[in-house]
Amino acid sequence: MSDTKSLLRRLSAFRERLEQTPTLAAPDTPAALASASPAALPTSWLNQTLRSLSVAPAAPAATPAKLLGRARRLVEQARELVAAQREVSDDPYYVHLTGTADPLVAYHGGTVSATEAALRLLQVMPDSADFQSRVCDGLETVLGSVRDRLSVTTLSLDRRRKEFGRVERVARLLCDLQARRLVSFASFAQVAEELIDDARAGLPLRFPAVPVLPVPRFVAAHAVTVAGLMARLVPQDFEWANQPVIPVALALIMDVGMLSVPSSVLGKPGELTADERRPLDAHPRTGADLLREVMPELGPLADVVAAHHERPDGTGYPNGKAGEAIPTLAAFLHVADEYAGRMTDRPHRPAHDPRAALTDLLLAAEEGKANKDFAEYLMGQSFYPVGTVVELTDGRVGVVVSTHPNKVGLRATARPVVSVMTDARGVVLPQPQVVDLAGSEFGGVVRAITTAERTKLFAPTHPDLCG
Repeated sequence: MSDTKSLLRRLSAFRERLEQTPTLAAPDTPAALASASPAALPTSWLNQTLRSLSVAPAAPAATPAKLLGRARRLVEQARELVAAQREVSDDPYYVHLTGTADPLVAYHGGTVSATEAALRLLQVMPDSADFQSRVCDGLETVLGSVRDRLSVTTLSLDRRRKEFGRVERVARLLCDLQARRLVSFASFAQVAEELIDDARAGLPLRFPAVPVLPVPRFVAAHAVTVAGLMARLVPQDFEWANQPVIPVALALIMDVGMLSVPSSVLGKPGELTADERRPLDAHPRTGADLLREVMPELGPLADVVAAHHERPDGTGYPNGKAGEAIPTLAAFLHVADEYAGRMTDRPHRPAHDPRAALTDLLLAAEEGKANKDFAEYLMGQSFYPVGTVVELTDGRVGVVVSTHPNKVGLRATARPVVSVMTDARGVVLPQPQVVDLAGSEFGGVVRAITTAERTKLFAPTHPDLCG
């Protein structure tokens, strides 16, 4: 009998012993949960499992009296990993995520399950030093995988916490502004500087879909997205490149008037009636009036806020201004606002494909519905911005890691550098493959895949790509 078959036979025997040993079961764990997927397991089960693992005795009755030094080291490593997983589970923001459909919750649950399996295997370690050594080989692999998954969870949680906290800060500032409480421009400028730093670091810009309720968070999430886009566009503008904080901070402020729009209007899945459009069309003027009242030192910028939905051909709102009557910064913000809106899921429509969003906006600029010069700045984001998850012509799926922005050679703009994550059948690759499509004679991007498709493909392995 081969070593592998012998080990499998022994492991099968250990499993039978495990099933016959009631002391190894987590206390008060319903039997129905034993076959449940991590996504279906309640938070109470997760916390209970971590508690039971972290307080388990160092040498339970089912564990051999004599463990190899290597096995004992694995026990300590497992306990350290359990402690780290408890920190994740006790993190206030992770607790917030457990009430959502975020794939990171199921991913963390799977990591905890793998750790539990490893510790239970340690409890039924064979007496033979030779077999202990072989079992340790497998346990080292499992614990290595747990460590890698824990790293993914921690990094993803940090990013989500940072983004959520930023939106919450902006939401509070906008609510204070609407309530006519004392608000300083410096508070918005601080968030703007953080977004500028992210842009300079080359971090991908995300376009998260946020529920309409609560309205302040919905408005703030869009404001942060527009401001993040402005942080990436201003370096191309000779007027604002050396003072980017003002336009980026104003992008955070300009939609404060949206807080006065009823949630029934913002969340309506169909076309708005004339009566429903009135408060929506009035929000630029409402925001400008608030700015003049609460921040009188920003009077000229209030005029920009009032005009950020005006169009060069005069078809915008609220005043139907045209051409040079529109402040240039308002025209700049209008382009960023339009693009960010098209790239984000809305109650009445899904997000546009990035290539379609850019193409449609460039065509709108040609028709006088947006400033042409500022619309061309968007070419710097390319047809598929960094961070976009795309399907290639051969069916593979990857993430855009770099672009070739070129206002003349649009072929390069449409052919970014992609980290290929799956094969043509949708099977996740063990190692990503970086491909520069601009240097490839064949193949290209078919489309950006949807949030639902990303979740289906990557939730079990790369939850950071699902948001």
